[in-house]
Amino acid sequence: MKTRVLVALAIGSALMLTQVAADSAYQAKCPVSGQPAKAANTVDYKGGKVQFCCENCPKKFQADPSKYAAKAAAQMLGTGEMKQVACPLTGKPLNAETAIDVEGVKVAFCCNNCKGATEKASDKLAKVFGGDLAKGFTTQTKCPVSGKPIDVKQTVDYQGKKVYFCCENCPAAFQKDPEKYASKLPQLQK
Repeated sequence: MKTRVLVALAIGSALMLTQVAADSAYQAKCPVSGQPAKAANTVDYKGGKVQFCCENCPKKFQADPSKYAAKAAAQMLGTGEMKQVACPLTGKPLNAETAIDVEGVKVAFCCNNCKGATEKASDKLAKVFGGDLAKGFTTQTKCPVSGKPIDVKQTVDYQGKKVYFCCENCPAAFQKDPEKYASKLPQLQK
C-alpha cells in the first residue's frame, strides 16, 4: 500500500512539474504590435528569425528595424534564436545568481551592480537589448563542427569574431579548416 501511495505521489508531482513548465514556457510577442507571435510569420534578422503576429507587421519591422530592435532581440533570446554568453552590460562572465526577468526572458549579469542598474532602469528592455548585442549574446546556437548546442566556455576568435563550440575537441577541428565551417556561423554572414 505504501508503495502505491508513493508511486501515485511521484506521478502527481511529475504531472504538476510538467504543467508548471508548460505554463511558464516563453510565449513570443510580436515586436511591432505586442500581440502573440506566430512561427509562420518570420523575418530573418541578425542571424536569427523574428516572429510576428500577422503578415503586415514584418513590413513595418523591415521599414524601421532599429525602432523594434530591442523587442526583436528579447524575442530571439526567448525563442532560442539567440543565446546569452556574457553580461549584456560589460561582456564579463555570467553569474547565474543575478538572473532576472526582462520582458518575459531570463537575463543574467556578471554582478549585482549590473543587475541593480538594470532593475532601476526606466526601460529595462533598452538597457539590456538596446546596445551592442554581441557583448552579451550570440545568434550562433550550434557548434559549427558537430551541430550540437554550444558551450559558452568553448570559444575561438576568428576574423575578429568569437566562435562557440560544444566541447573542447571541436575548436581544433575548426582551426584546421575554418573555411569549411564559416558558412555555418551567423556572426560571419553579411
